[in-house]
Amino acid sequence: METAKQNTAAKANLSKGIGLILLTSCMFAGSDATIKHLGATIPVLVLLWARYVFQSGVLAAWHWARNGSLRLKSRAPMLQVLRGFLLLCNSSSAFFGVQHLPLAEFTALMLLAPVATTVLGALILKEHVSASRWTMVALGVAGMLAVVRPAGEASIGWGAALPIFGALCYAAFQLVTRRVASIDDIVVTNFLSASLIAVVIGVGLWFLPLDIVPSLRGVDAGHWALLVLMGTLATAGQVSMAAAVRTAPLSLLMPFAYAQIGFAAAIGWALFDHAPDGWTVFGIGLIASAGVGTIWLSGRGR
Repeated sequence: METAKQNTAAKANLSKGIGLILLTSCMFAGSDATIKHLGATIPVLVLLWARYVFQSGVLAAWHWARNGSLRLKSRAPMLQVLRGFLLLCNSSSAFFGVQHLPLAEFTALMLLAPVATTVLGALILKEHVSASRWTMVALGVAGMLAVVRPAGEASIGWGAALPIFGALCYAAFQLVTRRVASIDDIVVTNFLSASLIAVVIGVGLWFLPLDIVPSLRGVDAGHWALLVLMGTLATAGQVSMAAAVRTAPLSLLMPFAYAQIGFAAAIGWALFDHAPDGWTVFGIGLIASAGVGTIWLSGRGR
């Protein structure tokens, strides 16, 4: 009887976790679409700065509500700095990359991260990688080439390098996060990363010939609402992801994160009147298969 109850609870938690991952994927796709739209009128660096200022404020309020103060402690400050730097590189690549690529293609290339994690784990951490996982790497690379088509008439150009670089940075970010998560509180960790990015971008804007105040002064009410929506979707997506991971095993949930490609394709068609062609759909399918296969194999220790 007790075992049956445990199995029922596990299934309920898995269903809840899958629902949260699908919600996360939808919010991330919506955030990317908002960034793409706003990038036509607001400098991308200003968007990036505003996004992390917003997230820093939300996480600070969350930490205050939990602990009654903003005292922050980290037992791995250098790892926290490295994590923040990798997230900065990933986010910068994403914010600039989505301006140059259709939404579905951009999302698929960014989701090469699990495949990139396999490669980095083998090269940097000297992890053993099975033949099956190397097959997934080859599948992901083939999918990337089908989407990018560097030598063809339908090539999506140099902009493809941005999400590919972003995927590599995110893979390294995930490796560091594994270590940090076992040492520091996750809310504190996310706050420190967001704050570091906000400060670095703010300092950069101070020295660059790009003023924040004039850039935002000309923004109308509709774009202000979209700025708030961008920050809300991105931050809520992070919270939803954290809640999903606490509910069910990551290896069972992450394959469903590839639903983000579907959401991105639908939003791209509805808002930007873009539908991927046959080769692109084929490449996206290969990338999604490689990512899901990598996660499935990792979850089983293969």
